[in-house]
Amino acid sequence: MNLFQIAEFFRFYRAATTKYQLHSPFVFELACAVLEDERWFYAFRDVEEIRQKMLKSDVVLHVEDYGSGGGSSQSAVGAGQDPLAATKKRSVRSIARRAGSSAGQGQMLFRLATHLQPHTMLELGTSVGIGAMYLASAVREARFVSLEGSSDTAHVARMNLDWLGLAKNTEVREGPFEETLTKALQDLQDLDFAFFDGNHRPEPTLHYFEECLAFAHEKTVFVFDDMHWSEGMAEAWEQIKNHSRVTLTLDFFELSLAFVDPDFREKQHFKILPARWKPWRFF
Repeated sequence: MNLFQIAEFFRFYRAATTKYQLHSPFVFELACAVLEDERWFYAFRDVEEIRQKMLKSDVVLHVEDYGSGGGSSQSAVGAGQDPLAATKKRSVRSIARRAGSSAGQGQMLFRLATHLQPHTMLELGTSVGIGAMYLASAVREARFVSLEGSSDTAHVARMNLDWLGLAKNTEVREGPFEETLTKALQDLQDLDFAFFDGNHRPEPTLHYFEECLAFAHEKTVFVFDDMHWSEGMAEAWEQIKNHSRVTLTLDFFELSLAFVDPDFREKQHFKILPARWKPWRFF
């Protein structure tokens, strides 16, 4: 964590509530499903075994960097706004160590998708497929399109998904998001679940969010990684929270969720931690 993230976490921690302060049944059930469910699934073992194999791999990939930058762990594997990419050489081991979803975040994604049961899912930023494997394992019948800027990392992700038998309904498309996002949204039509993990700069994040909004319906959930990464990303998260169509947000720090459900007639914003992190908060 950088210094900004550390400061952000302490601010988040002071303001966050636990399940015991949640009065909305929807928010309570979702928070419990994502943060409090201690069940272990075979999918966790399968994905982490593949991660361990990648962490031992010295295979070098040629990775197109589209300028997502900002010091992000995704800077060499996501797609940004720049039309031309610079190619870098990186080992599978270094990408798996720095660019993939952590085990904790992957399990949160798995539990969130399991709870919501989306029929269509979109991921912006496949990398080597760790987050994609967790999501595809959670809802195996969903149509899932994952976008990746780099050909080599997209190839590794496809191999990993195929190894777990998840390639049937999961498609990894390669190229800059500016060239792949619109077509993916048109193909999916109704967007149930969107995970933003490919660019950690505020302007592209907001741009992609606006583009996805055109295909959202009342039950769509937008899931963001690293909204506490930098001051710019924190400001982008505030803009998303204040968007006219956003009616509910849930911030778990590692993942930030935005809903556009009109049934939530008044905007509500929650910062939520697992109950064990604040054991004295029962009321």
